[in-house]
Amino acid sequence: MWSREIEELKRRKEIAYQLGGEKNIAKQHAHGKMTVRERIDLLCDPETFRERGVLAGVPTYDEKDKTRLKDLVPCPFVMGIGKIEGRKIAVHGDDFTIKGASVGRMYKSKGAYFVKMARSLKLPMVRLIEGAGGSIREILEIGYTELPSSGDECAQDRVEVMSEIPVVSAGFGSVAGLGALYMVQSHFSVMVREKAHVFVGGPPIVKSAFGEDMTKEELGGYLLHTRLTGVVDNDAIDEEDALDQVGRFLSYLPSNVWEMPEQKNVDHDNPERREEDLVSIIPKDNRKPYDMRKILRFVLDNDSIFEIGKYQGRSQITALARLNGYPVGVLANDPNFLGGSFNYDVAEKFQRFIDMCDTFHLPIVNFSDQPGFTVGKQSEEHGTIRKGVRASFAIIQATIPMAVIYLRKCFGVAGGAQKSGIRLSWRYAWPSAVWGNIPIEGGVYAAHRRELESAENPEAFLEDLQKTYRAIASPFRTAEAFGIEDIIDPRETRALLCEWVETAYDVESKNLGPKKRGMRC
Repeated sequence: MWSREIEELKRRKEIAYQLGGEKNIAKQHAHGKMTVRERIDLLCDPETFRERGVLAGVPTYDEKDKTRLKDLVPCPFVMGIGKIEGRKIAVHGDDFTIKGASVGRMYKSKGAYFVKMARSLKLPMVRLIEGAGGSIREILEIGYTELPSSGDECAQDRVEVMSEIPVVSAGFGSVAGLGALYMVQSHFSVMVREKAHVFVGGPPIVKSAFGEDMTKEELGGYLLHTRLTGVVDNDAIDEEDALDQVGRFLSYLPSNVWEMPEQKNVDHDNPERREEDLVSIIPKDNRKPYDMRKILRFVLDNDSIFEIGKYQGRSQITALARLNGYPVGVLANDPNFLGGSFNYDVAEKFQRFIDMCDTFHLPIVNFSDQPGFTVGKQSEEHGTIRKGVRASFAIIQATIPMAVIYLRKCFGVAGGAQKSGIRLSWRYAWPSAVWGNIPIEGGVYAAHRRELESAENPEAFLEDLQKTYRAIASPFRTAEAFGIEDIIDPRETRALLCEWVETAYDVESKNLGPKKRGMRC
């Protein structure tokens, strides 16, 4: 009989489930935070989480009876397999109640196993992060210092999984060092407002190195990273919201690149729906903005839009949505910010999103109103042209089906980057569309500057010239020359795209597996 050993197993698991003890758990709750196991329970379907490595930790044995365990400090890396809406995922969570979830050798070992497990089983990988990074105390235990290295036992796996399975990270507290790497090395990341902070080194290190006194919020808060740097994609109002966003993001993606995304909610919305407001939503005056998100709501399935990076690179909208239940990636220009132009802060957002959609076989629908690269001194100082051209490579190299709806402007190099390169893009234009190498307003003045300066009435002469060029710039003339395949009634957009997406899925389903070019994070 093994009754004694089974009782010992039960006792050891009970110690592990106590996390950092009642005092530290109470402290965690007092800060308005869940424990790692509470987060996992809320994320996963009830009673589906199966933990791996629960017994791992630092033991203390009785000095007289070396077989008797007195205490065990569990490893703060909790991991296992669970389900979200019936679909298996691999999930890892940091236990901040144990030494601030500091990174040690065992943490790294469990981390390496976790990545290999997720990759081998081809399961989406979710990280629930609240870790203070490495601790200098470990060198007292091992007796020497170790060279930092990206070549650890799972470094290659961490790179390869980005091209094979969805990786999602959610930040719940102080996230530094390796945790910050995890946040960035993801297809989607979210942080809780005023609770989560992401930085390479925290305020004490910054003060020691540079003498600067900064709060966690100033150094790595959500306003910095979701509005300015783009280090984190989305913010959440609380932990429940963050976990909900994790589940929503994964609902659009397949479990791995050997599968297609799943069609859902087929009866949720009529694919033939026609919205009358689409006829008048774009002003005749192309200098006036309009509500691009309203257009998206009119065309895409009801309540299906999940925006990513909403507050960063605001002239470019990136979102996941559905057309007749099929998940798609969505690009759109927002004319309310810099006229929808391609600014330096759009480049990385644009590139990462296209890479992610291409990796996971998500066809892209691009609602294009692109006036060109943002101009001005700040644009030049930030190297907009270099960043923008580099980002344009992503759409040229992508092999997924793309549909482009030209709503209004499409000019210059940035305009040319709105569709695939030599591959077929399924293109439609609205009657409001206008395109070319350079906008008429600025182009006419530049081309006829000397004539305008010598004219008796420069303003009247300029207006006459612009009328002439506008007539030639009509999209109907382009269609006559087969420069655009179709000009459509805006109300037909949804029905045509719902028809297109079925073909797109049929085509892409024959190209499963990793793409030739891996994901760039």
